[in-house]
Amino acid sequence: MDDYQYLYTVSHVIYNLASLLVVISCIVIVTKKRTLATILMLIGSVFAFLFGIGSIYIYAFTEAYGTDSSIKMNAISNLISGLAYIIFCLGLLLFAISHFKKDRTKNEFLD
Repeated sequence: MDDYQYLYTVSHVIYNLASLLVVISCIVIVTKKRTLATILMLIGSVFAFLFGIGSIYIYAFTEAYGTDSSIKMNAISNLISGLAYIIFCLGLLLFAISHFKKDRTKNEFLD
């Protein structure tokens, strides 16, 4: 059973490193172009990163209270993380729509 604990630890480390890279990328984007879209991306990525780190501590804290409370807190943590990713995705969608406007004709690459 201990082998699974190492796998979960490694997966959390990789996930949180990836989340940190997304936060750093969003900071760079916001410093270059400050719009509603980039700010939403930054807010969503920061919240997702914080809830990713916080879920580890929440799980460790609620583990002492039993399995039911751990499962309940894990579900709530996943729900909040999902909402943070929705904020990030809305910002990314707004950024993609506003930044990459279609200026070319449809058959430009076919000619």
